[in-house]
Amino acid sequence: MMTRMTLSRVAALAVAVVVAAGAWWWFYGGAESAPFDKAPSVDGSVVRLTYTGSECETRAWVDVEESAARVVLTVRTVEHSLSCSDVGVVRTLEATLDEPLGERELVDGACLNEPWASRPACAS
Repeated sequence: MMTRMTLSRVAALAVAVVVAAGAWWWFYGGAESAPFDKAPSVDGSVVRLTYTGSECETRAWVDVEESAARVVLTVRTVEHSLSCSDVGVVRTLEATLDEPLGERELVDGACLNEPWASRPACAS
């Protein structure tokens, strides 16, 4: 038989789990990739990316994967809105690489997955 103290601890733990899950969803949940709209601007190890985001976008970042041969940059966006217009907003982000880009291939990570992979801009 559970005591009143045990039930209180279980309830507190349940509330903590719900709060943590809500916080995780707010910051990372529903993240989608967004392809570059134009060629990135590269200045040594800093790469400036332009993409079309939503007016309801709440968070955006760049995932960076580096190897000796290539750099994959993936713009990730999160939008938390039940109703938002289809009007796109031009946005920019910067990614700082561990080393200058140099001769390495620069890849738009959104183009590696659907629905963007079949987009004409990703074909090149």
